[in-house]
Amino acid sequence: MPKSVALLVLLLLPALVRAQSYSGSAPAAVEPVSAPSQTAPPVSVGSSGLIFSTPDGSDTLRVHGYVQADDRWFSSNLHGEPLDTFLFRRIRPLFEGTLFHSLDYRFMPDFGQNNPQIQESYLEWKSFSFAKLRVGKFKEPIGLEALRSDRELMFVERSLASDLVPLRYMGAQVGGSVLSESLTYAVGYFNGSSDGSNGNFHWVQANEMAARAFTRPFATTHVALLREFGVGMAGSLADQHGPLAGLKTVAQTTFFKYSSKASANGTHSRISPQAFYYAGPVGVLGEYVRSSQDILYKKLTSTVTNTAWQASGSVVLTGEKNTYEGVRPRNAFEPTRGFRHLGAVELAIRYSQVSIGNTAFPLLANPATAAGGAQERGIGLNWYLNRFVKLTTDYEHTSFRMAAKTATPLHSEDLLLSQVQLAF
Repeated sequence: MPKSVALLVLLLLPALVRAQSYSGSAPAAVEPVSAPSQTAPPVSVGSSGLIFSTPDGSDTLRVHGYVQADDRWFSSNLHGEPLDTFLFRRIRPLFEGTLFHSLDYRFMPDFGQNNPQIQESYLEWKSFSFAKLRVGKFKEPIGLEALRSDRELMFVERSLASDLVPLRYMGAQVGGSVLSESLTYAVGYFNGSSDGSNGNFHWVQANEMAARAFTRPFATTHVALLREFGVGMAGSLADQHGPLAGLKTVAQTTFFKYSSKASANGTHSRISPQAFYYAGPVGVLGEYVRSSQDILYKKLTSTVTNTAWQASGSVVLTGEKNTYEGVRPRNAFEPTRGFRHLGAVELAIRYSQVSIGNTAFPLLANPATAAGGAQERGIGLNWYLNRFVKLTTDYEHTSFRMAAKTATPLHSEDLLLSQVQLAF
């Protein structure tokens, strides 16, 4: 633990020094790439990163990224073994821009957790705002929390509900916004379907169709308190074959896994109603996920239906606006200028749970070692020193329900998570 704290301090010190040179309001953490004017220099450095552009602005490249360093301290865990650790959760340089005024691109590798991989790589034709074609590897349009940027999360890790939705896979998607951007949609085909998992750049036997529609019905009204209310529905349908992913806690500890002799063998469907509401410094977000999968065990085929839901909320104690895109501090951290220049502080709470279908036991999973469900409760404090530096501290308690009443229960997991995020 002392080594972890020392590393966190070393990470924080240069960030605090850097924060002194920034004050005033902060722009969005992930800004759209727009073509600069003809008078713009071919190379420039600003709050949105390092920007390269052609003289006419038709081709641009923006280089930026972020690093997240985590310290995990367990007071109790599933199996009682010491798991305290410090790790670089994400190290992600980002390269994105525009070609020929109409073709956006994005390339995002990740070097975190000693596991280099390409998280995102895609092209998007944006000639029509109501129908943009995206091709490559990117997030499937299903989970509300999963679709939120990794650097704008309310907590260090996503909830248990995100265990049942896919993350990034190869595919093609058409999406856009209509009705003055009060209705957004996405429909796509993807090479992957595993719950809670990222795909690789190789073909797998999982042909998945996914779709999502999300509306803010009062977005264009004059009632400010209703503009940021949104509700939507997402779903997917796939023909999946092959290995099955297990389920993990927020500390990334596996608490449920299928038998090694069980495999996906047929229809995999999901449905996820979801909603959020933001008003001033307050924000709430909730979703429900139902994932149903045909599974083959030896010569027997069964259908397992798992369900999960989560509800989370936060309030920005310093009064800044709370949004789905994140919190921007009104004033950067400059303590010499007084109490109002301490950045933004956000208090967050969350509850989530997941339940495993009864048909998984006892053949597809071992009821003596695999939990039949889990409940997570979390409380967190986020400190935004400026748009470049975010400090997060969460306390997470996860309890488990065993499928077999006679089974020795898994230890509850109590975890203190601390994260330093540096963005550039």
